[in-house]
Amino acid sequence: MEMKTPVASRPGTTRIEKGAVYCPICTHTVEVEIVTTGRSARVRDGQKCSRCGSSIGSAYVLYRLDRAA
Repeated sequence: MEMKTPVASRPGTTRIEKGAVYCPICTHTVEVEIVTTGRSARVRDGQKCSRCGSSIGSAYVLYRLDRAA
């Protein structure tokens, strides 16, 4: 029986895209870079909110990613 590698651990499936996140400090939606791996989406480390300047690492990712059709 052959073991298949999960999609998230395959090389080359990580992408950095621009998307919208919800800042918990200033309660606004701001645009940041999002790292997508398989089905998961996370905010790239070290980014700050463009409105209030707080760390945006724990923000909620809204699934509005800017992609070409």
